[in-house]
Amino acid sequence: MRVSLRSITSLLAAATAAVLAAPAAETLDRRAALPNPYDDPFYTTPSNIGTFAKGQVIQSRKVPTDIGNANNAASFQLQYRTTNTQNEAVADVATVWIPAKPASPPKIFSYQVYEDATALDCAPSYSYLTGLDQPNKVTAVLDTPIIIGWALQQGYYVVSSDHEGFKAAFIAGYEEGMAILDGIRALKNYQNLPSDSKVALEGYSGGAHATVWATSLAESYAPELNIVGASHGGTPVSAKDTFTFLNGGPFAGFALAGVSGLSLAHPDMESFIEARLNAKGQQALKQIRGRGFCLPGVVLTYPFLNVFSLVNDTNLLNEAPIVSILKQETVVQAEASYTVSVPKFPRFIWHAVPDEIVPYQPAATYVKEQCAKGANINFSPYPIAEHLTAEIFGLVPSLWFIKQAFDGTTPKVICGTPIPAIAGITTPSADQVLGSDLADQLRSLNGKQSAFGKPFGPITPP
Repeated sequence: MRVSLRSITSLLAAATAAVLAAPAAETLDRRAALPNPYDDPFYTTPSNIGTFAKGQVIQSRKVPTDIGNANNAASFQLQYRTTNTQNEAVADVATVWIPAKPASPPKIFSYQVYEDATALDCAPSYSYLTGLDQPNKVTAVLDTPIIIGWALQQGYYVVSSDHEGFKAAFIAGYEEGMAILDGIRALKNYQNLPSDSKVALEGYSGGAHATVWATSLAESYAPELNIVGASHGGTPVSAKDTFTFLNGGPFAGFALAGVSGLSLAHPDMESFIEARLNAKGQQALKQIRGRGFCLPGVVLTYPFLNVFSLVNDTNLLNEAPIVSILKQETVVQAEASYTVSVPKFPRFIWHAVPDEIVPYQPAATYVKEQCAKGANINFSPYPIAEHLTAEIFGLVPSLWFIKQAFDGTTPKVICGTPIPAIAGITTPSADQVLGSDLADQLRSLNGKQSAFGKPFGPITPP
């Protein structure tokens, strides 16, 4: 499909309008229930952060969200201790939902939403709040309520961490993975859940990147967590491959956001890049890190940008420290400077073969490498889907896989092959997995504009 600047602009405008469309009883300028994170002390790391254990809750507060109301779930924000890429103690925030009727024994569902931006007020915890004026609200009002609603319907405890941290370090794998694992610990600590409580993780696109890193780091960073399964789709497994795929294309804004995010996580990359920015680059980096500059702005502002036009050195990818950082920020063993771990728990991974935002081949290589080392992966490529269409195709089987993982009934397949087919969301199987109300919500996404400036659908799989 040919994508033009005009089409991206019109789709983003439609997406924004869809988010702002509220019931008649609401006002279009309904403010978020709490202050912007830039103005909220809750998003500040305390000076004594080093005295807290990983995953220890520092402070908490009950918050209103528009998610989970149908399930009578209570929602809270937890500030907790985690670790950044430089192995320093830092604070982070997670949103947790407590089911009205918890499953017995307790089960924990960790959901990673695609934030895909490098400003603090793009954080999921702010977007989840009741309100309409949050700059990244579009990420929290379409598919996300269906996923979290489904988990609460099962009686699962739900945690969704601000995996980019207070620096909003987009696509920084270590930062994201540790934030997620400590967010799970924080929920366990906050609710005093049993140490062996089962945990499963799910995410798509940028949320999948965070998810795959959490699964990769779990054995070394949080070995006590009883992770029983994970599902992720449209997964960026390599920062370098994703950058080169996006640069100069219609979604080049994500390439620039990735440079910004990795630089925020790696001070040596930050100083290296800053020294080589031209005037245009200085302005672009300042803009993409600006207050309120979230996913819609990332997509809309930079289509077809050549990121190398922002610097005075077009050989950046081949110079230190960039080379060493990119060899760290990948889970593809062929590219990595370290030994990539192989999680022991079952995983469901799906991806559109002609994905126009996240390249397919690196994800397929990751699956092949993992399978060669004894992994348990159900892999479902969608041969004619695009990025957003594939999310819809994979959502029902992904959540069904999560339930099977909790129940200990994941299907036995040869690693790297698909799970037994689950019919499309226009069939009764969606109702069986999601329940009729959530299945109807999922079907209603057909044709709606997504956070990526593209419509969901068509939703009938090939």
